[in-house]
Amino acid sequence: MMLAHRLARQLAHPKGLPGRLLGNAIDVVNRKPTRLAVDLLAPCPGEAVIDAGCGTGAAMAELLARADCRVTGADASATMLEAARQRLGPRASYLEAKLEDISLPDAAFDAVLALNVLYFESKDHAMLRRMRGLLKTGGRLVAYVTDRQSMENWSFAREGFHRLFDKETLCAALADAGFAQARIEVHEVAITRSVTGLLARAWRS
Repeated sequence: MMLAHRLARQLAHPKGLPGRLLGNAIDVVNRKPTRLAVDLLAPCPGEAVIDAGCGTGAAMAELLARADCRVTGADASATMLEAARQRLGPRASYLEAKLEDISLPDAAFDAVLALNVLYFESKDHAMLRRMRGLLKTGGRLVAYVTDRQSMENWSFAREGFHRLFDKETLCAALADAGFAQARIEVHEVAITRSVTGLLARAWRS
């Protein structure tokens, strides 16, 4: 149980060498979700995209491989941001901040990518509300989380650090945060034989 608690804490806020090693492992596990999320986001040349909870920069690298866009990585973990800088250097911009407190101008981005971060969303949806605020009118958010039924089998997810979602609660969270209700879509996707993910896209009207 102590190991599960430590893992949950590192997942919530990676620190030091253990956090860096965990980040590398997460990159491997999340290759398919990252690819699917970037497919759904469909970045275009010249767009401004923020990767909210960018981790080691793996998703930013995927974005830049798809299109010549302007990418910003935001993360509360200095450990993860340093890994992202080492990976991408000046090809991206970086911001150390809690996602609900990102101090960038409103309506600055065409798209927001949020992979495996909504587990740490508060009940008032401050994180999602800030992401919506960062979007231009007509801008889009793409988010990924693992489905509740899959995560309930993992001991670290029962340590009180993670908020779990099913399709309905993820749709409701996006609507409560102010995204256009008629333009919220959540897809169930098979990640492995035993793991189902939720891939969401929502628009700011």
